[in-house]
Formats: sequence, structure tokens, C-alpha cells
Amino acid sequence: MNDKKAIDKKDREEIRDLAAEAGSLTEFAYRRLREDIIAGHFPSGAKLQIEDLKARYGLSASPVREALSRLISQGFVASESQRGFRVAPMSAEDLADITLARQVVESAALALAIRKGDDAWEGEVLSAFHKLDRHVLRLGGRPVQDLAAFSELHKAFHAALIAACGSPRLIEEQSRLYDQAERYRHGMMYSFLSDAEVDLMGEHRALMEAVLARDADAALRLLHHHLGHTYEFCFGKNAAENSGPLPSTGQKTKRPARS
Repeated sequence: MNDKKAIDKKDREEIRDLAAEAGSLTEFAYRRLREDIIAGHFPSGAKLQIEDLKARYGLSASPVREALSRLISQGFVASESQRGFRVAPMSAEDLADITLARQVVESAALALAIRKGDDAWEGEVLSAFHKLDRHVLRLGGRPVQDLAAFSELHKAFHAALIAACGSPRLIEEQSRLYDQAERYRHGMMYSFLSDAEVDLMGEHRALMEAVLARDADAALRLLHHHLGHTYEFCFGKNAAENSGPLPSTGQKTKRPARS
């Protein structure tokens, strides 16, 4: 009994420390639950019980409910009248819509960033690419060995590309859409990177070079093509005919690099 109390006390102290770092218990609950949904620990359509989440994260009901409300507004959680909460479903239609939105939002932000960006922005783009590239090299081209770190660096690269756009709302929307697509990417990565022919960094490098050259036409064409890959891998190009207005990439690839 004493050992159990000691363990519980230690766990509570760790949660308090993490919550303090996050800023609040609600922020802590939000971050942890969002991370677990993106990573697939709660599968598509899974019921989210308040009591189970309280036990999982060592929190009271209030921050868990507030976290769920935030995740509903971001499209990660669905609320069912009188039936509680579920993880938002995943489908070809949903990913087609996410992809289309990313292509519109991220392309607009990138065009602005190329026009407005200064030397410091170029340095940040180059640095973000270098960190991602070195990480992939250290893992022998197989980032599934440390997928969490890869995902963080990959998101940072895409964020760096548009950081100079001058629109906080475009930046915020790009981040939100990126996270929604991450649920699909995370699930595909293990089988995707078993293919030895995959050039994971090739498209990222080409995109980075076009951006640094201030070649907006090339950069936007590469970005549009790049962002369509997750959909193509998960559902195939032909699935777009039955699931929504996913713009065609107009190019053929053996196995697409991660978008």
C-alpha cells in the first residue's frame, strides 16, 4: 500500500510539473490527448470516456472536458448528442478535403513568404531543412525508428517555409491542417518506408532550393504536388473521383515522399 501511494504521489507530481510547463492542466490535457489521437493511440471512431481519460492522464474531469471541446473545434473529436465523445472518423473524403485546404492555404502563404521574406527567413528555411535532413540520415532513411522526432522536424520545415508570409491566421490554419493530415501520415509511415527506393528528402530538397531561389512558380508547383502524396498513398489517385475535389498532381512517382 505504501509503495502504491508513493507511486501515485510521484505520478501526480510529474503531472503537475508537465502541466506547469504546458501552462495549465487544460493545456496539458489538450496536448496529450491531441498527441495520442494523431499517433493513433485512439483509433478513428473510438469512444472517448471522460473517466478513462481522467485515469489515463491523472486529471479531473474539468480540464479533460475543456480539452475535448478544443479538439472538437479543430476537427479531431466529434461530439454526439447525449452519447459523449468519439475520435473524429477518418475517410478518403476527409483526407481529400484536408489536402485541398492545405494546397490552397499553404500555397497562398508560401507565395507571400517568397515575396516578403528576408535573409533571416532564408536562413531559417535552410536550417529547418538541414535539421530534418540530418535526422533522416542518422536514421538511415528510416524515420519510423524515431517517428515523433521526425514529425516534429518535418512540421518545423513546413512552418519555416511560410513563416515570412505576414499572416498569423494563415500560419495558424496551416498548422491546424498539418496536424489533421498527420493522423493519416502517421498510420502510413511504417509500410511506406519499408520500400528501399523511397527518396524521402528529395522533394523537400527541391522545394527548399526553389524557395531560396525565389522561384515562386516552381516552388508552388512542387508544393502542390508534394501535399497530394499522403492522399495518393492512402487511397490512390483514382479514389479522388469518388471522394471529393482533390486536385491532380499531374505527375507520376513510384512511391511519394512524405508530405
